[in-house]
Amino acid sequence: MGLISSEEAAERLSVKRATIYAYVSRGLLVPREVNGSNGSMFDPLDVENLANRGRKGRRSSQGSPMFVSAISTIHEGEFYYRGKSATRLALIKSYEEVAALLWEVDPARLTFRPDMEMVTTLRRQSRVLPTDLLPFERMKILIDLAAPMDPMRHDLNSASVIKRVSTLMATMIEAMPVIERQGGQEYKPSGEESFARRVWSRLCPEPPSDALIRALNAAMIVTADADVTTPTTIAARMAASVHTDIYSVLAAGMHCSGGKVQSASSLAVEGYLDGLNNEKSINQFIGERLREGQVLSGFGHQRFPDGDRRTRPVLDILTSSDSATPRSQKLAQFLAIQKQRGIAPPNIGFTIAALAYVAGMLRGSGDLIFALARMAGWTAHAMEQYQSKHEQNRPTSLYIGPPPESAE
Repeated sequence: MGLISSEEAAERLSVKRATIYAYVSRGLLVPREVNGSNGSMFDPLDVENLANRGRKGRRSSQGSPMFVSAISTIHEGEFYYRGKSATRLALIKSYEEVAALLWEVDPARLTFRPDMEMVTTLRRQSRVLPTDLLPFERMKILIDLAAPMDPMRHDLNSASVIKRVSTLMATMIEAMPVIERQGGQEYKPSGEESFARRVWSRLCPEPPSDALIRALNAAMIVTADADVTTPTTIAARMAASVHTDIYSVLAAGMHCSGGKVQSASSLAVEGYLDGLNNEKSINQFIGERLREGQVLSGFGHQRFPDGDRRTRPVLDILTSSDSATPRSQKLAQFLAIQKQRGIAPPNIGFTIAALAYVAGMLRGSGDLIFALARMAGWTAHAMEQYQSKHEQNRPTSLYIGPPPESAE
């Protein structure tokens, strides 16, 4: 089980960092020595025990389940997957390799290959769906349709879960509507191509450049997981805590990520970025929206007041000379003006929407990229929860309704 930093301990106890050191001096918390670490590290169970001591005898509406995890964490403003920097991984690894890291399997033995029999059935069943259905909404339906086709879906063995999810992800992408390109040609990625290229084939009518494929791969890596306090991760782990099948776990995460207050939602950002194409002046574009009282969402993150580092690998590619297109130039100008205005740095929701905008993807592609990529993390958390020997996590509650009437 991994240790946590003093910042994480302070966050879990809802106290200031200085208070953590006061707890240490009073013997309430014991720091652990870690080679190569400059700060104090703590056992998360010690932190939770201290939190429970503070809850005793106190009614609270803030109670929440406690998940012990060794998968992901945030340390000094940086996301880490099993101790490795997510932003660094985005520069040097493929999405498949990062999924293997999260799932603790040999990447050479991990394949994302579709079940073509299931693909045929899903395509036939989804013909009744509206043709203009957003990609994210379509994928939620595909998961629900796919589950009953798998009679072994209740096998929660880790090897079976990994095989099932890697196949399902490839199957759902293959079952998405085919996009016709100029001249009526269909882009058909081979089975040996990267998962990012196969995702591209169902989201973008334009052929992919190497730079934009790198950007898509990087975006999927930095959103592959988040720590256990993220609402979508909590939803997935709560589903896994009652040992429901992996399809239901993924559905729980996807349905939660569809909420309009989810910070990673990029649909609204895609909407206003498309307006950049109709304006010669970016200043005028921003000024008109400010005049109309519109909010240019996608900037700032409460957990990263100094900026979300996950955005850098993607935005650096989108605004580099390698990706020089009219759209990428407009994006760079827009970001420069927002920075001059003193606006908070862009968050990951904006970044995924920016990728969809520069690439010319279908409307709503950003939300699908986020949810599809996050399946690697939800699966890792599900397997960890399946194997947990802790009691089922239940949130605490505080009833504030009218007093119960007499039962007599």
